[in-house]
Amino acid sequence: MAAQKTQAIVIRTFPLQEFHKIITFYTPDFGKVKAVAYGVKSPKSRLGGSLELLNHGTLLFQHRENRELQNITDFNLIDGFDAIRSDFTRITYGCYFAELVDSIASEGIASPEIFNLLHTTYQFLVQTDDVPLLARGFEIKFLDCAGYGPELSRCVHCGSAVKGGTTGKFGIVFSVRYGGVFCGECENRDGAAFTIAPGSCELLKVLRRSEWERFNRIRASTRNHQELKHLLGNFIEHHTERKLKSIRFIENVL
Repeated sequence: MAAQKTQAIVIRTFPLQEFHKIITFYTPDFGKVKAVAYGVKSPKSRLGGSLELLNHGTLLFQHRENRELQNITDFNLIDGFDAIRSDFTRITYGCYFAELVDSIASEGIASPEIFNLLHTTYQFLVQTDDVPLLARGFEIKFLDCAGYGPELSRCVHCGSAVKGGTTGKFGIVFSVRYGGVFCGECENRDGAAFTIAPGSCELLKVLRRSEWERFNRIRASTRNHQELKHLLGNFIEHHTERKLKSIRFIENVL
């Protein structure tokens, strides 16, 4: 058993008996870490206020090989993202980002890129004018980091270049099953494929490569919003094999 220290963001909490919690962290050094916080719900616990969902801090835990649950030694809060918590829409999307990372990222596999993406997204979530557009940006960037990013420039069947206006009678054809766009010659290979406007495909490419600082200068039409939500939502559901609870909440409430 070795003591380990790393930065961490709380991405899930689950009650355990009367006074304990199971906490899932995302860390740059260990990927997902599941740990037990004993007595954390006791009024006398010094960790009670720090181990809340989305909190960013320095985690100290006892690492045991081949154990599903680790033991938390300490967690020193760095940022509770209070400005997110004061806005219902932003905290709802913040919880969605955490659930998405939890649903796809692997335990024990370090990914500083995913940690930095999540942390930076929470910082810019406070500033963004268009929260759903930032969500689409997070989704495409996270899928890329996790190794599931869709192909948007070349046909996923034959490899030929796909450009706006060159494929599909009504737009660019996208296949969730095949993981990207089809050219005009291959568009009938997936009966479940759907079309999106060339402008929506180009916008998704822009979101993929843009830094967060640029997002308030990017504009999306109602059609862009609808098509990218449909495309990425179906793509994520395909890879997680379920519909995330926070997505259902967003669809029903926001």
